[in-house]
Amino acid sequence: MATLRKTHGFTLLEMLVAMTVAAILVGVSLNVYGMFHRGVVETSLRYGTFASEQVKDLRCRTRFIRGFPSCDSTQSDERHMKIRLRF
Repeated sequence: MATLRKTHGFTLLEMLVAMTVAAILVGVSLNVYGMFHRGVVETSLRYGTFASEQVKDLRCRTRFIRGFPSCDSTQSDERHMKIRLRF
């Protein structure tokens, strides 16, 4: 009678193939994550710029309604520049 030999575990070739597939999948997923992260950063930056412009416009309108000098004067531009640098 011939005895059947049962093997347990993986062969070296199977492990190398599995590691190669895993490395390719990790590389692709990191590339996709990088593209997503760049998009999020760009969107956040553009939203911050948009919001600061809206705040500046609202401040100018409020100053005009209250009877203060308009935002076109050099003094108010310096003030806005200092505020913008703080962000």
